[in-house]
Amino acid sequence: PNTGQCANNATMTVNVNAPATPSFTQLPNVCSGSSFSLPTTSNNGYTGSWSPAINNTATTTYTFTPAAGQCANTATMTVTVNVATVPTFTQVAAICAGGSFSLPTTSNNGISGTWSPAINNAATTTYTFTPTAGQCASTATMTVTVNPTSNQSTTQTACGSYVWNGTTYNTSGTYTHANGACSVDTLHLTITSSVTPTF
Repeated sequence: PNTGQCANNATMTVNVNAPATPSFTQLPNVCSGSSFSLPTTSNNGYTGSWSPAINNTATTTYTFTPAAGQCANTATMTVTVNVATVPTFTQVAAICAGGSFSLPTTSNNGISGTWSPAINNAATTTYTFTPTAGQCASTATMTVTVNPTSNQSTTQTACGSYVWNGTTYNTSGTYTHANGACSVDTLHLTITSSVTPTF
């Protein structure tokens, strides 16, 4: 007490607590474009907020700031964002209308998924591959070309023999051969004997 006052000395102990560090369960890696959230209450009970704003396109370190009035330090967490893998496929060769083909359900680089729309062997179509959930992969597309078929027919009369497409024919009949990827030619051939003049 100040002098002149009839009073004894007194004591007070002030306890100074070391600030706690908020603890959090580490978030797993996420795929670019996927959504995630950061908890606003730590595992050891401290509330607060995170900065900067969540970014689901790039790996970012976030800082947790405890709300006022809590004896706690700031804390950080880095969330890793993986770039989505682009599925790759071997191009399906062009087919003739009515032919058959299949689309692989696993990409060359190991991504599984499904294709849409359903296979159409009558018209050129662009198909979209959608990876199965749980894989960090993007969609992919493939266009399969369907060529129209054509048939050509020729009637030929010859004496003796007829050469067609490098092949000699010497009997009457109907012959076919492929003329390009989707065209078939048909030849109706009549072989007549040559006439020997008589006098």
